[in-house]
Order: sequence, then C-alpha cells, then structure tokens
Amino acid sequence: MTELAKLADLAKDSSTAGRKSLIATLTEMFLAAGDARGENTAYLFGDIALKLLGDLEEDSRADLAQRVSKDDFAPHQLMLELAKDTLAVAAPVLENSPVINSEDLIEIASSASMDHLEAIAVRVPIEEAVTTVLVDRGDAGVLSKVAGNEGAEINDTSFMTLVDKAGRDEAVQAALIGRPDLPLEVGKVLLPLLSEELQKQVLALGKDNHLAQMLTQASKERKKSQLETIERAKLQVNALVKDIKSGRQMVDEAVRKFAKAGEATELALLLAGLSDLPPAAVSQLLFSANDKPLVILCKALNVRAEAYKDLLMMRAQRLNIGGMELNDAIQRFGLMSVDGAKRSLEVLRQSTEPAAPKPEPAAKPTPAKPPKKVPFAAHR
Repeated sequence: MTELAKLADLAKDSSTAGRKSLIATLTEMFLAAGDARGENTAYLFGDIALKLLGDLEEDSRADLAQRVSKDDFAPHQLMLELAKDTLAVAAPVLENSPVINSEDLIEIASSASMDHLEAIAVRVPIEEAVTTVLVDRGDAGVLSKVAGNEGAEINDTSFMTLVDKAGRDEAVQAALIGRPDLPLEVGKVLLPLLSEELQKQVLALGKDNHLAQMLTQASKERKKSQLETIERAKLQVNALVKDIKSGRQMVDEAVRKFAKAGEATELALLLAGLSDLPPAAVSQLLFSANDKPLVILCKALNVRAEAYKDLLMMRAQRLNIGGMELNDAIQRFGLMSVDGAKRSLEVLRQSTEPAAPKPEPAAKPTPAKPPKKVPFAAHR
C-alpha cells in the first residue's frame, strides 16, 4: 500500500484511535522528508493537522507537539495553536520551537498560566521584550527561571523589578548573583537582602567579581560604622558614669533610658563602668540564660525594681521570655539583699580579672662536680 493510499484509508476512520493513527502517520511522513520540504509541503501538513486537532485527545496532541517542537519547517499556525494548548502540549513548543517568534511569545505570556510562562522562561535565547512581560507577570517560579537563564536578555528596569518582586526569595536571589550582566545599581539593592549563606556564595565568586567587591566594601564600612558607634557610646556613657558616681544623676534613670530604647551596648557599658567589670563580660550577663549574675550586679549597684523590670523587658524580647518567667525573675531580684549582692559582686569581679602569670620555677642549681681523685704520689 502506498503512503497516499494508507493516508486515504486512515482518513476514513473517524474514531479517536483512527485520528491518532492518521496524525502520527502524517507527522512521520512530514518529518521524514527532511530538507526536501518546501513551503507547500509545510502548508499542507499544517492545514490537515489543524483540522485534526479538535478530534485528538491530549496525549496525541502532546505527542505531535513533542515531535515537531524543534523542527525549523513546522507550520507557524499549527505551532501557535499547540503553544496555546494545555501545558502538556504547549511546554515543548514554548521551550524549543524556532518557529514561534517574540511577538507570539509576548501574546502568549500576556495571558497564559504561570506554568506556560515557566516554559517560556527556559527558552534560549529570550529577547528583552519577552523577558519584560515574564518579569512583570511572573510569580517566584517564573522569576527564578528567568534570572537563572543566561540566554534571557534583561534590561535594568526588569532587573530591579526582579529584586523587588523576589523579596527574600533565595532561589531568585541565588540566580541573580550568578548573572555576569547584573547592573551595579541593582547589585547594591540586592546585597543587603541576601542571607549569610548567599553572601558566602557571593564572596566565593572571587575578588574580581563586582558583587563580591561591593560586599567586601560594605562589610568594611559596616564594621567601621559599628566601631564609631561604640566609641561615641563610650564617650556618652563615661560621662554618665561620672555623673552617677558623683550623685548628679540616679542610676535608675540611666538604666531605664537605655533599656526602653533597647540600647544593649550602652547599657552594658554603663553597668561595666559602675561595677569595674569588663564590658564584654557584662554584655554576656545581660542576655545569659542564667540571670543570677545579672541580679547580683544590678542589686549591688542599687538598681531598683522598676528599672530592673525595664531591663527584664529588654531581655524578654531578645530571649523570648514569657510572663511567668518574667515574674519569677522579678521575685529573684526582690529576694536578693544589697549587702549579699555586693559581696557576690566582689567575687564576680575577681573571677573576671585576668589571672596573673605564674612565676617560672627557679632553675635548680647545678650540683658541683666532685673533685677529681688524684692517685697518691709517694714522698721522696
């Protein structure tokens, strides 16, 4: 039976199975012709296939789409219809078809589902106009695929939209930091949003990478700013400590001010200055799970209950302490006597002092060698 006769015979069968066999045979003949195919052949194949689409089940349409998705001679109108079909049918066409152009993709991306947009987002290449629609309409899944597709042309505005829409989505951020075409201004906006892990990935890109350079510089500036802030706080607190020791200001006022403002550094410097304890040690006491050393310190410095409650509220926010635990902490503070706290503070102060270096043991004297025995010589 000749191919034409076979097609004619299949065309008579209007059943689902018959239509499936007909489109499969027709597609096989079309693809087998290879480069010998001209416009007329493509037109005839497309015309028949389009008329059959309404009679085909999804799996048959998906098989057709898969077989012709990468074909340069595939009929444009047929591919456009397949690209607008269900995802199972449309995906291979949207991802691969050289026949589908940017205008087609913009039209589809403007109204299609997010799954269809994800399929478009992995095409290589994608022109800027298409990418703009994908970024404007896309959800996190679409955005991560666009950002991770180095074949996607992205303009500066779309890059900024990607950062804004992604928020703290690490999949999108991870894709963005790997792009060599990421604009500097976008990088400046992106860097503060990155997690510690993603920042490590940026630094691993090497010192020649502009994002890594910006992150290193930002880290240096942040440390410098922190040091300047601490130095300013020290000057402020030192003056305050003098006023409290001279009786010009109450310790409670200073404690409440810093605690209510959540200024833990300043509060630690204040308590350290009043108690002659190292600031680092006091900083640890402020947020230690065991509050007994803190109770001792505050009681010994004559901090009253109301001021201590404000300090406890600051601790509670940092340590997620509940109401019952707060009440217990207040009771522990009330039960501690000032005299007992002062004695304990002295012990605490001694425990934080650096240990004096142990003297090196004195060298043992080298024992004198016994005199050499000289044989007795006879007197003459």
